[in-house]
Amino acid sequence: MPTTLISKYRDKLFVTNQALTLKILKNPLFPFVQKDNVYVYEYLHDHLVKGALLFLASAICMAVYTKVLVSSHSFITFFLFSMGVSIWLICSGSFRRRLVLDPDKGEYRFYVHTHLRHRGPLNQIYIRITAQKSGQKLMFRLILNGYKIDCHTLCGFSEKYRLLECQGRTIASNLKLNYFDYLDTSKRHCVIHLPPNADATDKAV
Repeated sequence: MPTTLISKYRDKLFVTNQALTLKILKNPLFPFVQKDNVYVYEYLHDHLVKGALLFLASAICMAVYTKVLVSSHSFITFFLFSMGVSIWLICSGSFRRRLVLDPDKGEYRFYVHTHLRHRGPLNQIYIRITAQKSGQKLMFRLILNGYKIDCHTLCGFSEKYRLLECQGRTIASNLKLNYFDYLDTSKRHCVIHLPPNADATDKAV
């Protein structure tokens, strides 16, 4: 479990374009693995790490506070509340989550522990480049996102837009998912799954 969490946060913050390329070469279905005829991605939610860090910080602060300020415990309720929130975060993030892509059925399924939380068509899940301005430069990163699923960062921020686009298109193609550019309106979108109503309209035309 610790290894999985550390790896997840390292991917979010520090994985470079080169490291992502190596991951794709090693596993063309990254971040999924193939099981039978479906692609599966299992992970733990960020809440687990955030809750653990908050609990540790709250416990240390409360210990120092009660030891140094023995005569005044007016803020003890705040620390207890913080510890309560941290325990809630740990509990909510401790259940393993599973995202399943089923290309044959044209759908994805999202599970928390063993409970199916959402089932939807593949047009509702996608690979996308997002952009964030840092000073005078645009920084880009690659994400996996969709309707009623957790957003996953596949690569840390990078200035290499063209390389990131190539990696995003490769991942989307391997997983048979839609790919979207960071701009809402762009000729660089690659859409292979249309909403059912749009698909029906196209067929009618």
